[in-house]
Amino acid sequence: MPHDQERSAQGSIVRPQLFQASAQDDESIAQMVLLLDEQDDMPSARRLHDWAIESAGVRSGELVIDLGSGTGTMTRKLAELVAPSRAGGPMGRVIGIEPNARLRAVAMSRAEASGVPNISFIEGLAGALPFDDASVDLVWCERVLQHVKDPQAAINDIARVLRPGGRAVLLDSDHGTRIFFHLDPDVATAFSRPSLVPYANPYAARYIPGQVRRAGLLLDADIGSSAFVFSSQTLLPAQLMRVVADDAIQSRELARDVAEDAVRAVNEAAERGEAFAAVTVFGFVARKLDA
Repeated sequence: MPHDQERSAQGSIVRPQLFQASAQDDESIAQMVLLLDEQDDMPSARRLHDWAIESAGVRSGELVIDLGSGTGTMTRKLAELVAPSRAGGPMGRVIGIEPNARLRAVAMSRAEASGVPNISFIEGLAGALPFDDASVDLVWCERVLQHVKDPQAAINDIARVLRPGGRAVLLDSDHGTRIFFHLDPDVATAFSRPSLVPYANPYAARYIPGQVRRAGLLLDADIGSSAFVFSSQTLLPAQLMRVVADDAIQSRELARDVAEDAVRAVNEAAERGEAFAAVTVFGFVARKLDA
């Protein structure tokens, strides 16, 4: 939910292009790594990951794609799961697909440090996967579709590369579920709405079931969900809330006095350790039918 922003010397707002392949400056990379690490460490994220791993039945010996692998946290976890068990079995492989070269370098460095052998990272994009038809056992696609302009094309391509019996794990946000601790709901919605602009597909999760069906995949009946909660510590920097308020004022979502009151309320609650913001991430498991 938080986005890194700063003021230029003229006082206008400069918003780095976070989670874009073109974002290569040091500040944007540092902010992306910080946000990804924070979200990966959330207990709610780990619970959703555990649900997805169990539901998809990740097995040793499988070829897995981690689409939009970021810093490689889940790539490494999946690589451990497809490695042989103590009882033996074939060695699986996980390939992380990450279009941002500097994030890919971070993921490669962390994988090397962890000593996980059955892992690699390559450049690629959702909707244009560099794999043959029916060649992959599992595609893990987490918080990617919200950044994709044509999510249907991305899911169609996932269906293309899956083998018969293959599975796709699709975990994504629906930013219509955002909350801002105890702010009035209408004020909270108007306060945060301008920050949705950088997302190509901010309500991604609600459309996934229909997109899965149109791609010819079968969707599991059990749909997972978890609220990713951002704590007072995350919200405490006054500059963050100040810039969010400026966006709301400039876009005419809120009058200046209402926005100022909202900033004051958030900052005071954060200082007391009472503030939090959250967005819900939903989980879907789709399967390619046997021929």
